Amino acid sequence: MSFQYKKFQDEDETSTSTTINSHSILNSSDNAIVNEEEGESDNLLLGNKMGHSHNIDINDDNDSSNGPMSSELIYRRHTKQTEDLRNIFASTKKNDDEIKTIKNKRQRKFYESQNELIDQFLTPLKETTGDEEEEEDPRVKIAVVGSLLVNIVLFAMQITAAIITGSMALFATSIDAFMDLLSGFILFMTERARKKRNYFEYPTGKSRMEPIGIIIFASLMSTVSVNLIWGGVTKLARHDPNEEVSLSIMSIVFVVVAIACKVLMYLYCRVLTKSSSAQTLALDHRNDITVNSFGITMAMLGTKFWYLDPCGALIVAFIILRSWTSQAYEQIQLLVGKSAPPEFLQRLTYIAMSHSPEVLKVDTCRAFHVGNNFFVEVDIVLPPDMPLQKSHDIGESLQIKLESLDEVERAFVHVDYEYEHRPEHKRI
Repeated sequence: MSFQYKKFQDEDETSTSTTINSHSILNSSDNAIVNEEEGESDNLLLGNKMGHSHNIDINDDNDSSNGPMSSELIYRRHTKQTEDLRNIFASTKKNDDEIKTIKNKRQRKFYESQNELIDQFLTPLKETTGDEEEEEDPRVKIAVVGSLLVNIVLFAMQITAAIITGSMALFATSIDAFMDLLSGFILFMTERARKKRNYFEYPTGKSRMEPIGIIIFASLMSTVSVNLIWGGVTKLARHDPNEEVSLSIMSIVFVVVAIACKVLMYLYCRVLTKSSSAQTLALDHRNDITVNSFGITMAMLGTKFWYLDPCGALIVAFIILRSWTSQAYEQIQLLVGKSAPPEFLQRLTYIAMSHSPEVLKVDTCRAFHVGNNFFVEVDIVLPPDMPLQKSHDIGESLQIKLESLDEVERAFVHVDYEYEHRPEHKRI
Protein backbone atom coordinates (compact mmCIF):
# COMPACT_ATOMS: atom_id res chain seq x y z
CA MET A 1 0.00 0.00 0.00
CA SER A 2 1.34 3.46 -0.81
CA PHE A 3 0.34 6.66 0.91
CA GLN A 4 0.26 9.85 -1.14
CA TYR A 5 0.08 13.27 0.46
CA LYS A 6 -1.44 15.55 -2.17
CA LYS A 7 -1.35 18.79 -0.31
CA PHE A 8 -2.77 21.66 -2.31
CA GLN A 9 -4.71 22.62 -5.36
CA ASP A 10 -5.31 26.04 -6.86
CA GLU A 11 -7.81 28.19 -5.05
CA ASP A 12 -10.44 27.90 -7.78
CA GLU A 13 -10.42 24.09 -7.67
CA THR A 14 -12.48 21.96 -5.33
CA SER A 15 -10.97 19.09 -3.42
CA THR A 16 -13.18 16.03 -3.75
CA SER A 17 -11.34 12.86 -2.90
CA THR A 18 -13.50 9.89 -1.99
CA THR A 19 -11.84 6.57 -2.77
CA ILE A 20 -8.50 6.62 -1.04
CA ASN A 21 -5.80 4.09 -1.80
CA SER A 22 -2.79 6.36 -1.75
CA HIS A 23 -4.43 8.30 1.04
CA SER A 24 -4.67 11.98 0.19
CA ILE A 25 -5.19 13.18 3.72
CA LEU A 26 -4.41 16.87 3.60
CA ASN A 27 -6.31 18.04 0.54
CA SER A 28 -8.38 21.18 0.82
CA SER A 29 -9.67 23.72 -1.65
CA ASP A 30 -8.71 26.68 0.49
CA ASN A 31 -5.09 25.74 1.12
CA ALA A 32 -3.46 27.47 -1.85
CA ILE A 33 -0.54 29.63 -0.81
CA VAL A 34 0.50 32.91 -2.38
CA ASN A 35 4.16 33.00 -3.32
CA GLU A 36 5.77 35.63 -1.12
CA GLU A 37 7.85 37.18 -3.90
CA GLU A 38 5.71 36.71 -7.01
CA GLY A 39 2.23 36.82 -5.45
CA GLU A 40 1.12 33.79 -7.47
CA SER A 41 -0.76 30.70 -6.31
CA ASP A 42 1.50 27.67 -6.03
CA ASN A 43 0.87 24.02 -5.34
CA LEU A 44 2.45 23.02 -2.06
CA LEU A 45 2.79 19.47 -0.79
CA LEU A 46 3.11 18.43 2.81
CA GLY A 47 6.81 17.98 3.44
CA ASN A 48 7.68 18.97 -0.15
CA LYS A 49 7.71 22.58 -1.37
CA MET A 50 8.61 21.72 -4.98
CA GLY A 51 5.03 21.05 -6.06
CA HIS A 52 5.55 17.40 -7.06
CA SER A 53 3.64 14.33 -5.92
CA HIS A 54 4.95 12.96 -2.68
CA ASN A 55 4.51 9.18 -2.76
CA ILE A 56 5.74 7.11 0.13
CA ASP A 57 5.83 3.35 -0.33
CA ILE A 58 5.69 1.85 3.11
CA ASN A 59 4.91 -1.68 1.98
CA ASP A 60 7.47 -3.83 0.27
CA ASP A 61 5.55 -5.18 -2.71
CA ASN A 62 8.14 -7.91 -3.21
CA ASP A 63 7.02 -9.55 0.02
CA SER A 64 3.58 -10.23 -1.41
CA SER A 65 5.05 -12.58 -4.01
CA ASN A 66 6.22 -14.91 -1.27
CA GLY A 67 2.67 -15.78 -0.27
CA PRO A 68 0.20 -14.37 2.24
CA MET A 69 1.67 -12.75 5.33
CA SER A 70 0.76 -13.88 8.82
CA SER A 71 -1.56 -11.75 10.95
CA GLU A 72 1.29 -11.01 13.33
CA LEU A 73 3.45 -9.71 10.50
CA ILE A 74 0.59 -7.61 9.12
CA TYR A 75 -0.06 -5.94 12.47
CA ARG A 76 3.64 -5.43 13.13
CA ARG A 77 4.05 -3.81 9.74
CA HIS A 78 0.96 -1.67 10.26
CA THR A 79 2.35 -0.44 13.57
CA LYS A 80 5.62 0.48 11.86
CA GLN A 81 3.78 2.20 9.00
CA THR A 82 1.60 4.20 11.39
CA GLU A 83 4.66 5.29 13.36
CA ASP A 84 6.43 6.30 10.14
CA LEU A 85 3.37 8.26 9.11
CA ARG A 86 3.27 10.09 12.44
CA ASN A 87 6.97 10.91 12.11
CA ILE A 88 6.36 12.31 8.62
CA PHE A 89 3.58 14.53 9.91
CA ALA A 90 5.68 15.69 12.85
CA SER A 91 8.64 16.51 10.58
CA THR A 92 6.52 18.80 8.40
CA LYS A 93 5.59 21.12 11.28
CA LYS A 94 7.16 24.54 11.39
CA ASN A 95 8.09 25.92 14.77
CA ASP A 96 6.80 29.27 15.97
CA ASP A 97 10.10 31.04 15.31
CA GLU A 98 10.09 29.93 11.66
CA ILE A 99 6.48 31.04 11.20
CA LYS A 100 7.22 34.48 12.68
CA THR A 101 9.93 35.05 10.06
CA ILE A 102 7.43 34.58 7.20
CA LYS A 103 6.42 38.00 5.90
CA ASN A 104 3.45 36.93 3.80
CA LYS A 105 0.34 36.95 6.00
CA ARG A 106 -1.45 34.20 4.05
CA GLN A 107 1.58 31.92 4.18
CA ARG A 108 1.86 32.50 7.90
CA LYS A 109 -1.82 31.72 8.41
CA PHE A 110 -1.50 28.56 6.32
CA TYR A 111 1.39 27.14 8.35
CA GLU A 112 -0.43 27.92 11.60
CA SER A 113 -3.51 26.06 10.31
CA GLN A 114 -1.38 23.15 9.08
CA ASN A 115 0.32 22.85 12.47
CA GLU A 116 -3.08 22.73 14.18
CA LEU A 117 -4.23 20.01 11.78
CA ILE A 118 -1.09 17.94 12.32
CA ASP A 119 -1.51 18.26 16.08
CA GLN A 120 -5.01 16.83 15.69
CA PHE A 121 -3.61 13.91 13.69
CA LEU A 122 -0.98 13.19 16.32
CA THR A 123 -3.30 13.48 19.32
CA PRO A 124 -4.33 9.99 20.50
CA LEU A 125 -8.05 9.34 20.75
CA LYS A 126 -9.67 8.37 24.00
CA GLU A 127 -12.17 5.67 23.10
CA THR A 128 -15.31 5.71 25.22
CA THR A 129 -18.60 3.89 25.31
CA GLY A 130 -20.60 7.11 25.65
CA ASP A 131 -21.71 6.37 29.21
CA GLU A 132 -19.01 8.42 30.91
CA GLU A 133 -19.78 11.95 32.03
CA GLU A 134 -17.14 14.60 32.38
CA GLU A 135 -16.73 16.12 35.80
CA GLU A 136 -17.51 19.82 35.72
CA ASP A 137 -14.80 22.13 36.97
CA PRO A 138 -16.17 23.92 40.08
CA ARG A 139 -14.59 27.15 38.80
CA VAL A 140 -16.69 26.88 35.65
CA LYS A 141 -19.81 26.42 37.76
CA ILE A 142 -18.89 29.56 39.71
CA ALA A 143 -18.45 31.41 36.40
CA VAL A 144 -21.88 30.31 35.15
CA VAL A 145 -23.74 31.10 38.38
CA GLY A 146 -21.80 34.32 38.89
CA SER A 147 -22.57 35.46 35.36
CA LEU A 148 -26.27 34.84 35.94
CA LEU A 149 -26.25 36.88 39.15
CA VAL A 150 -24.30 39.70 37.51
CA ASN A 151 -26.79 39.78 34.63
CA ILE A 152 -29.65 40.10 37.13
CA VAL A 153 -27.88 42.95 38.93
CA LEU A 154 -26.99 44.60 35.63
CA PHE A 155 -30.59 44.53 34.39
CA ALA A 156 -32.03 45.81 37.69
CA MET A 157 -29.59 48.72 37.88
CA GLN A 158 -29.84 49.66 34.22
CA ILE A 159 -33.64 49.60 34.03
CA THR A 160 -33.73 51.75 37.18
CA ALA A 161 -31.27 54.23 35.66
CA ALA A 162 -33.22 54.27 32.39
CA ILE A 163 -36.52 55.01 34.17
CA ILE A 164 -34.95 57.78 36.28
CA THR A 165 -33.24 59.50 33.36
CA GLY A 166 -35.62 58.72 30.49
CA SER A 167 -32.60 57.93 28.30
CA MET A 168 -33.33 55.84 25.19
CA ALA A 169 -29.70 54.71 25.05
CA LEU A 170 -29.97 53.29 28.58
CA PHE A 171 -33.31 51.70 27.70
CA ALA A 172 -31.60 49.98 24.77
CA THR A 173 -28.77 48.64 26.95
CA SER A 174 -31.23 47.54 29.67
CA ILE A 175 -33.25 45.62 27.07
CA ASP A 176 -30.01 43.98 25.94
CA ALA A 177 -29.35 42.98 29.57
CA PHE A 178 -32.88 41.59 29.90
CA MET A 179 -32.44 39.57 26.73
CA ASP A 180 -29.22 38.13 28.17
CA LEU A 181 -31.26 36.87 31.11
CA LEU A 182 -33.98 35.53 28.84
CA SER A 183 -31.46 33.79 26.59
CA GLY A 184 -29.88 32.11 29.61
CA PHE A 185 -33.29 30.90 30.72
CA ILE A 186 -34.15 29.56 27.25
CA LEU A 187 -30.81 27.76 26.94
CA PHE A 188 -31.26 26.33 30.44
CA MET A 189 -34.72 24.99 29.54
CA THR A 190 -33.54 23.54 26.23
CA GLU A 191 -30.57 21.87 27.95
CA ARG A 192 -32.91 20.43 30.55
CA ALA A 193 -35.24 19.11 27.84
CA ARG A 194 -32.27 17.64 25.96
CA LYS A 195 -31.08 15.68 29.00
CA LYS A 196 -34.50 14.06 29.47
CA ARG A 197 -33.77 11.18 27.15
CA ASN A 198 -36.47 9.01 25.64
CA TYR A 199 -34.88 6.73 23.07
CA PHE A 200 -38.24 5.37 21.94
CA GLU A 201 -39.71 8.75 20.96
CA TYR A 202 -36.39 10.44 20.07
CA PRO A 203 -33.93 7.72 18.93
CA THR A 204 -31.18 10.21 18.08
CA GLY A 205 -31.65 12.38 21.17
CA LYS A 206 -32.80 15.98 21.45
CA SER A 207 -29.56 17.87 20.93
CA ARG A 208 -31.26 20.04 18.28
CA MET A 209 -33.28 21.70 21.04
CA GLU A 210 -30.46 24.18 21.67
CA PRO A 211 -30.25 25.66 18.14
CA ILE A 212 -34.06 25.78 17.98
CA GLY A 213 -34.07 27.73 21.25
CA ILE A 214 -31.45 30.12 19.90
CA ILE A 215 -33.50 30.73 16.74
CA ILE A 216 -36.61 31.50 18.82
CA PHE A 217 -34.63 33.86 21.02
CA ALA A 218 -33.03 35.54 17.99
CA SER A 219 -36.51 36.21 16.62
CA LEU A 220 -37.50 37.92 19.88
CA MET A 221 -34.31 39.99 19.92
CA SER A 222 -34.82 41.07 16.32
CA THR A 223 -38.39 42.19 17.08
CA VAL A 224 -37.24 44.22 20.09
CA SER A 225 -34.42 45.78 18.06
CA VAL A 226 -36.84 46.87 15.32
CA ASN A 227 -39.06 48.50 17.97
CA LEU A 228 -36.04 50.32 19.42
CA ILE A 229 -35.07 51.56 15.97
CA TRP A 230 -38.60 52.81 15.37
CA GLY A 231 -38.60 54.59 18.74
CA GLY A 232 -35.24 56.24 18.05
CA VAL A 233 -36.28 57.43 14.59
CA THR A 234 -39.56 58.78 16.00
CA LYS A 235 -37.76 60.72 18.75
CA LEU A 236 -35.35 62.21 16.23
CA ALA A 237 -38.22 63.19 13.93
CA ARG A 238 -40.17 65.03 16.61
CA HIS A 239 -37.90 66.76 19.10
CA ASP A 240 -39.86 67.26 22.33
CA PRO A 241 -38.05 69.53 24.85
CA ASN A 242 -40.01 67.86 27.66
CA GLU A 243 -38.23 64.56 26.90
CA GLU A 244 -34.72 65.82 27.60
CA VAL A 245 -32.35 63.40 29.35
CA SER A 246 -31.55 64.35 32.94
CA LEU A 247 -28.83 62.24 34.53
CA SER A 248 -28.49 62.03 38.30
CA ILE A 249 -25.48 60.89 40.28
CA MET A 250 -27.41 57.82 41.45
CA SER A 251 -28.23 56.67 37.90
CA ILE A 252 -24.60 57.06 36.83
CA VAL A 253 -23.44 55.09 39.89
CA PHE A 254 -25.90 52.29 39.08
CA VAL A 255 -24.56 51.87 35.56
CA VAL A 256 -20.90 52.17 36.59
CA VAL A 257 -21.33 49.52 39.32
CA ALA A 258 -23.04 47.20 36.83
CA ILE A 259 -20.20 47.66 34.32
CA ALA A 260 -17.61 47.05 37.07
CA CYS A 261 -19.30 43.75 37.95
CA LYS A 262 -19.16 42.77 34.29
CA VAL A 263 -15.45 43.60 34.14
CA LEU A 264 -14.73 41.38 37.17
CA MET A 265 -16.69 38.46 35.67
CA TYR A 266 -14.92 38.94 32.34
CA LEU A 267 -11.50 38.73 33.99
CA TYR A 268 -12.54 35.64 35.96
CA CYS A 269 -14.00 33.78 32.96
CA ARG A 270 -11.08 34.70 30.74
CA VAL A 271 -8.66 32.79 32.99
CA LEU A 272 -10.58 29.51 32.45
CA THR A 273 -9.08 28.86 29.03
CA LYS A 274 -9.88 25.12 29.00
CA SER A 275 -13.63 25.65 29.28
CA SER A 276 -15.52 26.62 26.12
CA SER A 277 -18.50 27.67 28.25
CA ALA A 278 -16.35 30.04 30.31
CA GLN A 279 -14.79 31.49 27.16
CA THR A 280 -18.25 32.07 25.69
CA LEU A 281 -19.29 33.85 28.87
CA ALA A 282 -16.12 35.95 28.76
CA LEU A 283 -16.94 37.03 25.21
CA ASP A 284 -20.50 37.89 26.26
CA HIS A 285 -19.23 39.95 29.21
CA ARG A 286 -16.76 41.80 26.99
CA ASN A 287 -19.50 42.69 24.51
CA ASP A 288 -21.76 43.87 27.35
CA ILE A 289 -18.98 46.07 28.74
CA THR A 290 -18.57 47.72 25.33
CA VAL A 291 -22.31 48.21 24.74
CA ASN A 292 -23.06 49.48 28.25
CA SER A 293 -20.09 51.85 28.29
CA PHE A 294 -21.24 53.23 24.95
CA GLY A 295 -24.82 53.55 26.25
CA ILE A 296 -23.93 55.53 29.38
CA THR A 297 -21.55 57.74 27.35
CA MET A 298 -24.26 58.61 24.82
CA ALA A 299 -26.75 59.23 27.64
CA MET A 300 -24.33 61.66 29.33
CA LEU A 301 -23.64 63.45 26.06
CA GLY A 302 -27.39 63.53 25.43
CA THR A 303 -27.80 65.96 28.31
CA LYS A 304 -25.83 68.50 26.25
CA PHE A 305 -26.81 67.45 22.73
CA TRP A 306 -30.34 66.00 22.72
CA TYR A 307 -29.99 64.10 19.42
CA LEU A 308 -27.05 61.94 20.66
CA ASP A 309 -29.24 59.93 23.04
CA PRO A 310 -31.66 58.57 20.38
CA CYS A 311 -28.71 58.12 18.00
CA GLY A 312 -27.00 55.99 20.67
CA ALA A 313 -30.18 53.92 21.03
CA LEU A 314 -30.29 53.42 17.24
CA ILE A 315 -26.66 52.25 17.13
CA VAL A 316 -27.17 49.78 20.01
CA ALA A 317 -30.37 48.49 18.38
CA PHE A 318 -28.62 47.95 15.04
CA ILE A 319 -25.77 46.10 16.78
CA ILE A 320 -28.25 43.80 18.55
CA LEU A 321 -30.23 43.23 15.33
CA ARG A 322 -27.14 42.37 13.28
CA SER A 323 -25.72 40.09 15.96
CA TRP A 324 -28.84 38.01 16.44
CA THR A 325 -29.90 37.77 12.79
CA SER A 326 -26.44 36.39 11.93
CA GLN A 327 -26.72 34.02 14.90
CA ALA A 328 -30.12 32.79 13.68
CA TYR A 329 -28.78 32.28 10.14
CA GLU A 330 -25.85 30.25 11.47
CA GLN A 331 -28.11 28.02 13.57
CA ILE A 332 -30.48 27.46 10.63
CA GLN A 333 -27.51 26.25 8.55
CA LEU A 334 -26.61 23.77 11.29
CA LEU A 335 -30.16 22.40 11.41
CA VAL A 336 -30.39 22.12 7.61
CA GLY A 337 -27.27 19.92 7.57
CA LYS A 338 -24.25 21.96 6.51
CA SER A 339 -21.14 19.95 5.70
CA ALA A 340 -18.26 19.72 8.16
CA PRO A 341 -15.20 21.90 7.44
CA PRO A 342 -12.42 20.33 5.29
CA GLU A 343 -10.02 20.08 8.25
CA PHE A 344 -12.45 17.91 10.19
CA LEU A 345 -13.08 15.66 7.16
CA GLN A 346 -9.32 15.26 6.78
CA ARG A 347 -9.00 14.18 10.38
CA LEU A 348 -11.83 11.64 9.99
CA THR A 349 -10.19 10.24 6.86
CA TYR A 350 -6.87 9.86 8.65
CA ILE A 351 -8.52 8.07 11.59
CA ALA A 352 -10.33 5.67 9.23
CA MET A 353 -7.32 4.85 7.09
CA SER A 354 -4.98 4.24 10.03
CA HIS A 355 -7.53 2.34 12.11
CA SER A 356 -6.57 -1.19 11.07
CA PRO A 357 -4.04 -2.87 8.76
CA GLU A 358 -6.99 -4.69 7.14
CA VAL A 359 -8.49 -1.44 5.80
CA LEU A 360 -7.59 -1.47 2.10
CA LYS A 361 -9.30 1.75 1.12
CA VAL A 362 -11.44 4.54 2.51
CA ASP A 363 -14.23 4.77 -0.04
CA THR A 364 -16.26 7.65 1.41
CA CYS A 365 -15.90 10.02 4.33
CA ARG A 366 -18.80 12.36 4.96
CA ALA A 367 -19.80 14.52 7.93
CA PHE A 368 -22.64 17.01 8.26
CA HIS A 369 -24.22 19.08 10.99
CA VAL A 370 -27.25 17.83 12.87
CA GLY A 371 -27.47 20.72 15.27
CA ASN A 372 -24.15 21.72 16.83
CA ASN A 373 -22.54 18.29 16.38
CA PHE A 374 -21.95 16.04 13.38
CA PHE A 375 -23.31 12.84 11.91
CA VAL A 376 -20.44 10.95 10.28
CA GLU A 377 -20.62 8.37 7.48
CA VAL A 378 -17.52 6.37 6.57
CA ASP A 379 -17.27 3.58 3.98
CA ILE A 380 -14.20 1.35 4.24
CA VAL A 381 -13.05 -1.49 1.99
CA LEU A 382 -11.89 -4.76 3.57
CA PRO A 383 -10.58 -7.97 1.94
CA PRO A 384 -13.38 -9.90 0.15
CA ASP A 385 -12.54 -13.16 1.93
CA MET A 386 -12.55 -11.70 5.45
CA PRO A 387 -14.91 -13.49 7.90
CA LEU A 388 -18.05 -11.57 8.84
CA GLN A 389 -17.15 -11.56 12.54
CA LYS A 390 -13.78 -9.93 11.91
CA SER A 391 -15.14 -7.32 9.47
CA HIS A 392 -17.92 -6.48 11.95
CA ASP A 393 -15.41 -6.00 14.77
CA ILE A 394 -13.25 -3.69 12.65
CA GLY A 395 -16.25 -1.59 11.60
CA GLU A 396 -17.68 -1.38 15.11
CA SER A 397 -14.37 -0.44 16.71
CA LEU A 398 -13.93 2.31 14.11
CA GLN A 399 -17.44 3.56 14.90
CA ILE A 400 -16.64 3.71 18.62
CA LYS A 401 -13.40 5.53 17.88
CA LEU A 402 -15.15 8.13 15.73
CA GLU A 403 -17.89 8.67 18.31
CA SER A 404 -15.24 9.36 20.95
CA LEU A 405 -14.65 12.70 19.23
CA ASP A 406 -16.48 15.50 21.03
CA GLU A 407 -17.86 16.89 17.77
CA VAL A 408 -19.40 13.59 16.64
CA GLU A 409 -22.92 12.77 17.76
CA ARG A 410 -23.35 9.60 15.68
CA ALA A 411 -20.98 7.67 13.41
CA PHE A 412 -22.03 5.11 10.82
CA VAL A 413 -19.39 2.80 9.35
CA HIS A 414 -20.24 0.84 6.20
CA VAL A 415 -18.02 -2.12 5.30
CA ASP A 416 -17.55 -3.09 1.64
CA TYR A 417 -15.31 -5.47 -0.29
CA GLU A 418 -14.89 -3.29 -3.40
CA TYR A 419 -15.19 0.37 -4.33
CA GLU A 420 -15.93 0.41 -8.07
CA HIS A 421 -19.69 0.63 -7.77
CA ARG A 422 -22.43 3.15 -8.25
CA PRO A 423 -23.49 5.33 -5.30
CA GLU A 424 -25.42 3.23 -2.79
CA HIS A 425 -27.79 6.01 -1.73
CA LYS A 426 -30.16 8.09 -3.79
CA ARG A 427 -29.27 11.74 -4.24
CA ILE A 428 -31.44 14.12 -2.24
